[in-house]
Amino acid sequence: MTKEIIVGTARSTGPGVAKGNLKIGETPAGRAIEAPVVIVRGEKEGPVLWMHGCVHGNEYCGTFIIHEFLNSLDPKTLKGTVVAIPVLNVTAFEKRQRMSPFEGFNGGDLNRQFPGNPGGTLTQQMAYALYEPLKTYADVLIDFHTALTPDVRWALFPKNGKAALTSEKVAKAFGYRDTLPVPDELLAGSAMMTAAKDGIASYIVECGGKARSFTDESVTDAVERLTNVLRALEMLEGDVVDYGAMNYFSSFEWVTARQGGLFERFVKCGDTVEEGTEIGRYFDMHGNERGKAIAPKPGVVLAIHSGPIMASGETLIHIGLDPRQVRA
Repeated sequence: MTKEIIVGTARSTGPGVAKGNLKIGETPAGRAIEAPVVIVRGEKEGPVLWMHGCVHGNEYCGTFIIHEFLNSLDPKTLKGTVVAIPVLNVTAFEKRQRMSPFEGFNGGDLNRQFPGNPGGTLTQQMAYALYEPLKTYADVLIDFHTALTPDVRWALFPKNGKAALTSEKVAKAFGYRDTLPVPDELLAGSAMMTAAKDGIASYIVECGGKARSFTDESVTDAVERLTNVLRALEMLEGDVVDYGAMNYFSSFEWVTARQGGLFERFVKCGDTVEEGTEIGRYFDMHGNERGKAIAPKPGVVLAIHSGPIMASGETLIHIGLDPRQVRA
């Protein structure tokens, strides 16, 4: 084993665990913004699995999943290497918000800025700093995100390209029932789609909600599924668990609220809705009913506003369209 893996100050030359930091930018005071890096390298050669969390700073569930998963790994039983960045968008993470407080351009959505630009905005520089080593070393990428509520459980993988079959293998091994094979025109600038174009198998996990809107059980379950992915990639010994039939979607639709008020939701993530299904109801501050929220299309609920209050224009519901069942 001679290949050296260097990500920031984390340097791995052989079996074991290496830790360090990756500089992704600088604050207005000139201090380095550094993301934590952990490299776990097995005693036998194998794929390099790259994973990261908190691309959006307040999506903390992925960080907890990565930490618990890393604690479960033993280099003696691992074939290949895991490179993990538990917190990527550090300044947004610290501020408990989606995007960096120092970003003033392009909306600041890090997951639309890959492969990045070393001479661009802060967010574009962060994307570049992350993507350069990812592109250099990764065979597989797993990117952790959240939505709005604790019951969020769905996933995405790129349906096309030379790494599509491995991407789908990862999706089936992780086994979330509701999964979108992403066509080329969706999610441009995401880490997943950018990596797929470079031949890197890729997968996004949507687990739980932003801030502390996730459960310990969902973290433990995700770690078990992640372990199953490593079995499918032959990075760990053991039989690959079959999590059962999956729903594949053709696409998805985000729906924003046309009115505001106190909001009571009537459906949860994973529910099937028809066009016209009442998904919630609005009330004014006197407690009077103001209107009904209606599903505009049929499909499966991927995310829905948790309430209890909502302004017009906020995300109301996210629907997976045209679900079809496939076997894992």
